[in-house]
Amino acid sequence: MPSSSAKVLLDINNPLFLEALFLLEKNDKIQLLKQFEKITRLTWEQVLRDPGLKWEKINPIPVSLNKFISGDDKSAIYSIRLSQSKRAVVMRHGNFMRFLALPSDHDATYQ
Repeated sequence: MPSSSAKVLLDINNPLFLEALFLLEKNDKIQLLKQFEKITRLTWEQVLRDPGLKWEKINPIPVSLNKFISGDDKSAIYSIRLSQSKRAVVMRHGNFMRFLALPSDHDATYQ
């Protein structure tokens, strides 16, 4: 069972997430890297409470993400704020925060 006091580890290797990440403008990439750095300094308990990250459960799960999620994980998809204009779709797997998608706009995060 993962601990709430453990530091967060990042997994950004999902092809859907990386494709969107590589298309970002330089300044957006810098903002995301700063958020990644911040997240890795936090525990899971701190991530869940951080008002700037705005950890929110997504329900229902977007159909486009089903192929990246195993049956046991289907109830645990979240969105997290990475910048003023960007939210990522993530899930928790042990102490890893797995980045699944980086939608082009806020509304697309939930579709």
